Amino acid sequence: MEIERLREGREVTLTEVLDARERRVVRQNEMLKNGDTLVSFTLNMPGPVKQFPLAQAFFERGLARLERALDRQHIQVNSKTVFFDVTGSEAFLSTDVPALEIKKITSALEESSQASRLYDMDVLNSCGQKIERGEVGLPPRTCIICGRPVLDCAPRRIHSADELARTAVKLMYDDECETFSSRVAEQAQRALLCEVCVSPKPGLVDRFNNGSHRDMDLFTFINSACALAAYFRQCVLLGIECAERRPDELFRMLRLPGMEAEEAMYAATGGVNAHKGAIFSVGVLCAARGWLWARGERVSSERLAHTAAAMTTNVNDDFSVAHDTAGVRIFKSCGVSGVRGEASAGFPSVLKTALPLLEKLLESGASLNDAAAVTLVRLICEVDDTNMIRRSSLERFRAVQRELKAQFKSNSVPSKTEIEALDRKFISENLSPGGCADLLALTLLLHFMKEFENETASWSAGRA
Repeated sequence: MEIERLREGREVTLTEVLDARERRVVRQNEMLKNGDTLVSFTLNMPGPVKQFPLAQAFFERGLARLERALDRQHIQVNSKTVFFDVTGSEAFLSTDVPALEIKKITSALEESSQASRLYDMDVLNSCGQKIERGEVGLPPRTCIICGRPVLDCAPRRIHSADELARTAVKLMYDDECETFSSRVAEQAQRALLCEVCVSPKPGLVDRFNNGSHRDMDLFTFINSACALAAYFRQCVLLGIECAERRPDELFRMLRLPGMEAEEAMYAATGGVNAHKGAIFSVGVLCAARGWLWARGERVSSERLAHTAAAMTTNVNDDFSVAHDTAGVRIFKSCGVSGVRGEASAGFPSVLKTALPLLEKLLESGASLNDAAAVTLVRLICEVDDTNMIRRSSLERFRAVQRELKAQFKSNSVPSKTEIEALDRKFISENLSPGGCADLLALTLLLHFMKEFENETASWSAGRA
């Protein structure tokens, strides 16, 4: 993203800046009449453009952080006013807590990250006197470019206004991208952890047993999910940076991070493949979410899946050049493309089967565990699971699907007892629907991300 495009807005004149300062003093004096401590929050925004979408969004996040910090200390805000002017955003909060105590809180916020150094949270006591950092034992503020004290750097004009403005905008941009990518990655990790904890799961590792596996347990999957958190965040960031490129180009750029994620997984699990399928499918979905967010598109599950399909439209070509793996052999012998085929088709089993069922069960009052366990059984009935085929044969797997469909024909919601019996059967035959487990994790991720499906980048054209 070009920095200049992020700070597009009207340039303000010196007269407007001086008038804004006078208005601020008037507002401060008006709020100080009650004898409270006052926090006056603005941004240190260099350059002639003071207000633009990225700056306003950054200010709003900072204001929310300030209010949360006060609430954590059980400090009541007696009054609050907020203004969004062309000369910048301003907020005024009053409280009856002593000014020195408030100054400690605001100073901690100002030093909490690189970007938060742009916060300018003045604290005035009941007499209108500004509390200085030195009064709470803190050194002077430092320059966002060179790190020297501002009082030493600014008067000598070591940095131009344009250089300072570009640095400030880059800090705000990085902060917003990091905030959003971390949120998506958190949900991706949550989906993997929830999936492995769902119990019972036929033939799979869960909280009750290790299923048909002797080389892995619950902790193997926990270790793997933790190792992949940074990768999921990287996928979102890559999607953001590639927002103006084609989806298939984004997918091409994901390949190397995906291989590195596999290495991280194997290192965390001692060489066990816990989440190779999820590295592909969840990684694609995370990247798609970042791509759509940066483009300003509000995101339904269908739109995410459609983007994933556009990213992976040629992914089945991998079978002609890939190394000799179980997936390649199954594709060549049976024509079953596994997760690649699911992705390139827009994850139809998730959209048409798993997600509607999961959410229907949740709406009816089922717990997340029970709804997910039933959803997994339905996926086994409907999906061509390459792991099941590899552990038996296509013929045996088809027979298992027929048996399950017949068993649950009159009862579409199998009981826990029935799923436990199915677990014992799968273990006795060494069956494990690992592909369906990955699709269950994807289903959970789509469900979790609905919490913020309308969120878009502040600078995007699609932001309300």
